[in-house]
Amino acid sequence: MIDKTLAFVLGELNAFLGTVFPASEPHAVLSSLAQQDGSPPPGIENKILLTLINVERDTTAFAPNLPTRTEAGLATRVNPPLNLNLNFLVSASFTTDYLEALRFLSSSLGFFQSKPVFTPQNSPAFPRGLERLTMEMVNVSIPDLQNLWASAGAKYLPSALYKARMLTIQDGWVAERVPTITGTETKV
Repeated sequence: MIDKTLAFVLGELNAFLGTVFPASEPHAVLSSLAQQDGSPPPGIENKILLTLINVERDTTAFAPNLPTRTEAGLATRVNPPLNLNLNFLVSASFTTDYLEALRFLSSSLGFFQSKPVFTPQNSPAFPRGLERLTMEMVNVSIPDLQNLWASAGAKYLPSALYKARMLTIQDGWVAERVPTITGTETKV
């Protein structure tokens, strides 16, 4: 579901950027910031990059582990869903034109500001299995920003960190079968 979520966000961002900056190819790509040897990944020049930085468990959502009855009348218990937040970086990789980098980054930030919530009702390509996806810009201190780029092994690019909230993963695997109550009996 992580891949489908980020691919969806990428598609929405590219659709928006294509209206602002008409071109024959997408303006944004999913990419790491650097390859294992520290060199830039191919195909990122003059692009907005979306890079997954962290996956965190959302502990604010509570889902009880209650039994559910199946069509056959059996009761089963499935593990509660795993609610996740995805932290991703939006970076402008325009090494030869800094002003263009800032222009594309500004438009990307404007997109997320204008559409902070994605649902099946406002986004036709919304991934099945998701109910709602919210975008929240995350403030990052200068030392944390330096650590982020150093740990990524890349040179700094104009960027902003976003949190995509409430990606729910629930495969529905049966954790246990629960005996059903078939009747009541009182013994004195």
